Amino acid sequence: MWAAVCLALLILSASALANPSCPTPKSGMLNVHLVCHTHDDVGWLKTVDQYYYGSKNSIQLAGVQYVLDSVVRELKEDPNKKFIYVESAFFFRWWDNQSQDMQNTVKDLVARGQLEFINGGWCMNDEAAAHYNGIIDQMTLGLVKLNNTFGPEARPTVAWQIDPFGHSREQASLFAQMGFEGLFFGRLDHDDKNTRWANKTLEMVWQASQNLGESAWLFTGVLPNGYGPPGGFCFDILCHDEPIMDDRRLHGYNVDKKVNDFLKAAQNQAQGYATDHIIMTMGEDFNYQSADMWYKNLDKLIRYVNERQTNGSKINVFYSTPSCYLKALHDANITWPTKTDDFFPYASGNHSYWTGYFTSRPALKGYVRKTNNFLQAVKQVSAMLGLGQDPRLERLKEAMGVLQHHDAVSGTAKQHVTNDYAERLAQGVAESFELVAEAYSKLQPDISGVEETVEPVFCPLLNVSSCPVSETSSAFVVTVYNPLARPRQYYVRIPVPEGVGYKVTDYKGDAVEVQLVPLPESLLNIPGRNSTAKHDLVFLAKDIPPLGFLQFHVKKSANIRIYKEQMSSVHVPTGSGEMELVGKNLALGVDKDTGLLKSIGVVTPNGITMVKVNQTFLRYAGMSGNNHNEDHRASGAYIFRPNGTSAQEISAKANITIIEGPLLFEIHQVWTPWVSQVLRVYMDQLVLEMEWLVGPIPIEDGIGKEIVNRVVWPDIVTNNTFYTDSNGREIVQRVKDFRPTWQLQNLEPIAGNYYPVNSRLILSAGPDVSAAILTDRSQGGTSLDHGHMELMVHRRLLHDDAFGVGEALNETAFGKGLVVRGKHYLLHSYFATSKDCDFGCLHRSVGEHIMLEPWTGLKTSLPANVHLLTLEPWTDGSLLLRLEHMYEAQESATLSNPVTVNLQDLLVDWKILSAVETTLSGNLLKKDENRYTWNVDSAHHDNHISSSQCDSEVYEYDDEFSVTLNPMEIKTFILTTEKSTTLF
Repeated sequence: MWAAVCLALLILSASALANPSCPTPKSGMLNVHLVCHTHDDVGWLKTVDQYYYGSKNSIQLAGVQYVLDSVVRELKEDPNKKFIYVESAFFFRWWDNQSQDMQNTVKDLVARGQLEFINGGWCMNDEAAAHYNGIIDQMTLGLVKLNNTFGPEARPTVAWQIDPFGHSREQASLFAQMGFEGLFFGRLDHDDKNTRWANKTLEMVWQASQNLGESAWLFTGVLPNGYGPPGGFCFDILCHDEPIMDDRRLHGYNVDKKVNDFLKAAQNQAQGYATDHIIMTMGEDFNYQSADMWYKNLDKLIRYVNERQTNGSKINVFYSTPSCYLKALHDANITWPTKTDDFFPYASGNHSYWTGYFTSRPALKGYVRKTNNFLQAVKQVSAMLGLGQDPRLERLKEAMGVLQHHDAVSGTAKQHVTNDYAERLAQGVAESFELVAEAYSKLQPDISGVEETVEPVFCPLLNVSSCPVSETSSAFVVTVYNPLARPRQYYVRIPVPEGVGYKVTDYKGDAVEVQLVPLPESLLNIPGRNSTAKHDLVFLAKDIPPLGFLQFHVKKSANIRIYKEQMSSVHVPTGSGEMELVGKNLALGVDKDTGLLKSIGVVTPNGITMVKVNQTFLRYAGMSGNNHNEDHRASGAYIFRPNGTSAQEISAKANITIIEGPLLFEIHQVWTPWVSQVLRVYMDQLVLEMEWLVGPIPIEDGIGKEIVNRVVWPDIVTNNTFYTDSNGREIVQRVKDFRPTWQLQNLEPIAGNYYPVNSRLILSAGPDVSAAILTDRSQGGTSLDHGHMELMVHRRLLHDDAFGVGEALNETAFGKGLVVRGKHYLLHSYFATSKDCDFGCLHRSVGEHIMLEPWTGLKTSLPANVHLLTLEPWTDGSLLLRLEHMYEAQESATLSNPVTVNLQDLLVDWKILSAVETTLSGNLLKKDENRYTWNVDSAHHDNHISSSQCDSEVYEYDDEFSVTLNPMEIKTFILTTEKSTTLF
């Protein structure tokens, strides 16, 4: 049963849902909920700092501190006024600068329901390019700070995603698992919105998981005007609409006109909604810097509109909030339509598909994913060593929180803002590495096997195969950390100079086999690369313990014989026809005439079975245009609009060099000086690693270009169907030129079929044949024909698309176009079934390793289908733990089954005194969760798994701390611990 526990963290009761401050609607009338709000981007046209302080107003007139100053003054003067605020990153910067008196005033406003926090994350995150790990972290960061500062009155119950450019199913599922009651957003496909408006289905119950049942249901509403007010009713200092002039002595008196216009707007809006309640968003970007302008006019609007009721008007208007509006909808007790797919892609017009940002700024997207990996490792180390909530760790968490913003990881900010984002990540990583170094210094004498202190060094430029320590030192120690909850092996690659051999020994002093692999010439020529490294020193780190590390000693050897023995065989194939390269498990077939991949196969005791596959890089020409209308829409940071109906060859052939050795073989391919790739097969692995290098993309011809990696499986017939992940978790079916909820008229047959690919794109030709391509960052992808896989890897464009950025997406570095390096991983189901691991097992396990690249931290390994998602220091010495079932129902014959884990067996050196389960975001006891239930249309009911199946073991655990996870479940716990042994 539940153990007694006392925590400093305020855990909230669901009773906070009963908001006594909600206005009382009038029966028999159309009740109009006015929601006063501001949308404050955490960086976009200006940096986070510039937005907060209101500097650089020549770019945009926006200062967040003035919004909060101004709103609080207005709310304090009138208890009837309300306001909602979203972005915790801005709020807590403002809060920390306030006097105690002002803080007390704000607490009173929150307690009275006048100031309501909505969403509550560190930012309003993107939903296409953000990984679920980053989404959960940034939401937790903001929600828990609100919890600890204000208590139950501040717990947000409504998600508010008003500005992201499309909406994912997983995002809705995560919100539901965090205890949110509903979600409102502003952007969806223009044709989808028109259809829903006509059918009164703009509000629905989103059944957001095909695995979790009702626990992932979320009431979802589409806002009527994006997130702005009806036309003519913007009363902000930034707006140009006429104020309400109510002095009859003035020639400008306009009360009658304003009231008539408002009544008409309300009646028109009611045509698209199903109840006698409608919501009107009274605010826009960075509104309310002078809040009195808004409130003075809204006071008049409420007064004069409601006075019309004496003349028979059936419209009632009042200040409200999204949570009050949601309560009114729930109280209406009607039956709602449902939705099971997502809201991608978003199109604002016939030629404006917002699918380019799925790939925009690929270097930043890769940096965000790498930094997330590092953050999870730092949190784990800090937790296991009892380091607490160190400010340096908090700063990295905050930097990562900012980067989840829908103009950050999305790649849709101005260049100087993007530079600021990257700098924030770099500073956060540098400070957190100091924390890691301190922890390392405590452990190092016990584990290094040497008496002298070894100063740890972090190599942040491995993306260009550069590391000064390994290039210049005669001896060094390599520490390999495993953030996964089970043992793993990992091929270590260390940049080293040429002409030198190396001796590598493990912690036992045993020699480790190594291979020196020449770096590709195109990598050596990257602009700005300043490195002596010409090779990678490669060796296999075996059996790295879960949440643990191994160390390897590396010494240079002057023996030329050792150098020659370790060097890979390098040759350029001659002749024609197809050649095969064979490893222990995987074989590749390459056409010697074109240098292109032609087949891939599995090696078994009975021989080699090859599967046909073609792969190459192609380019789309970016559409130029003046954006005066849809026909002239340009391809830009948001919009993908190719000029033409197909991608063009970059080159018909690639020059190739073959690299072979005992640990791996590689094929170095060069199409042009700006497009190259390494096909890499490690001897004992079942995945083809494809390391691409693209840039500087040439623009001398005046044409922007968008580069794609296309893989074609000639024997896979897919009937226009393919699958993509949703934020790295559940898989969503896609059908070319089709939308489940409306009749698609696609005038952009390429861009209109692009979807966000956060981790994988899958093809299936029935139960026996499947293929997958996995990514190391978020990208746009599609399947435009049978057996086709296509991922966009880089974009360089010469025109803005006129959606606000005001700049062409033309990234440069060192005076040339930006060069980007990344990886794809190619899998085929035949490899899995031949090795006693089905396809679901293969692509999920590979995906976990990509997500988290690499003293024993765990007593025992977690089961193969359980991922340790989070382990971090929490309040008052406690720990936050999240365990995740990685598999969907029926995805794997064995690993999709429920699994039980004993929490007490997890952590070395720590005894768990109690484990309290919370919602996903850690700010509400799971046993106190009591979300709204909704009546849904049984004809469209799509509850794949009953809630009882998923929730049967949520609340009670036996004395053994046993936890059962069903497919795709994430369970979150606050652990109270004590040290069971002496670590140092």
